[in-house]
Amino acid sequence: MTHHKFDIRKLEKLNDPARFESLPPDVFFNALGLPEGPSVVVEIGAGTGLFAEAFTERAPEATVYVTDIAEEALDWIRAHRPGVVEGRIVPVAAEETCVPLPDGLADAVYTINLHHELVDAAATYADAHRLLKPGGRLLVVDWAARETPKGPPLISRASAETLAGVIRAAGFVDVAVDEGRLPWHVMATGRRMEE
Repeated sequence: MTHHKFDIRKLEKLNDPARFESLPPDVFFNALGLPEGPSVVVEIGAGTGLFAEAFTERAPEATVYVTDIAEEALDWIRAHRPGVVEGRIVPVAAEETCVPLPDGLADAVYTINLHHELVDAAATYADAHRLLKPGGRLLVVDWAARETPKGPPLISRASAETLAGVIRAAGFVDVAVDEGRLPWHVMATGRRMEE
């Protein structure tokens, strides 16, 4: 599998609300099963924070840490997302395989359209596992390994089986893959085992 990185010069493209037609936030929010009341969510590879903003609308007491390796993306979030001023969206500069946040901080960690860009997916998901509280959930959404009207080249896409295998290898249990709910994407979930 080759890695197809997003061109940061096209950052504004990530704000197109039409993305919600094929990537509905309600589906992702429900898949994460956040607890009632205050919660902590980490988005790895947040881009412009479009999905983080949608999550804060659905979970008014949640704090969403938006991480990215591109400082330009984090600067955009700081300048344009009201949740930053409110303290509900917190931008964090990260490396691809390391988010500088404490162990066991999060109730949920998610990535959307990031897997095909990862050079070391196993290390990225191992770090996501570290970030989660016992019982916390991981959500990975990425382009399905089939022809779609848009998206990265097929050679950059992982099969559902490969995606599930990498998530399991990172220590997650109850791994499930849904290839039918989204028109162009596959959705995988996993849980950090209770201690």
